[in-house]
Amino acid sequence: MIVSSSEDAIKRVVEAFERSDWSEIDVRSGNLRVHLKSSAPTTTPDAAAPAAAMTETDDPGDDREVPQPAPPATVLVDPPSGSHVVVSPSPGILWRSPEPGLPPFADLGNIVDSSATVCIIEVMKLMNHVKAGVSGEVVAVYGENGVAVKKGQPLFAVAPSGSS
Repeated sequence: MIVSSSEDAIKRVVEAFERSDWSEIDVRSGNLRVHLKSSAPTTTPDAAAPAAAMTETDDPGDDREVPQPAPPATVLVDPPSGSHVVVSPSPGILWRSPEPGLPPFADLGNIVDSSATVCIIEVMKLMNHVKAGVSGEVVAVYGENGVAVKKGQPLFAVAPSGSS
């Protein structure tokens, strides 16, 4: 039997999944397991309804926090004219440094090479290194460390070398 607080938690997970670009998520808490998977590859969250399966298991597994998707990107300032905007290649968790306690890969005012890693997007424990794409100065940082991001969400703006 599922208690009221569990039902609320499940509803929040399902709502977060429906708002996201995720294609699949598996959440375990105690002996409750929620597995959500979209029925078709999507480019927008509304393109396919998720299919949900909830099961109870004897294996408590590891209790994992479910990352909440970030609200739609709210860019307080427009990227400077002529700058290259680095966007998230997929939904996931943004990591600005290689590991906790180390400085970020790239920060405001840093000069980066086009092949330089500016952050990592973690998707299901896979670490995807995001490259700057152009050589130049980092003129804006939009993403926050440890926060869920959506595909196409702006992360950095880089003013190409030689531009004013």
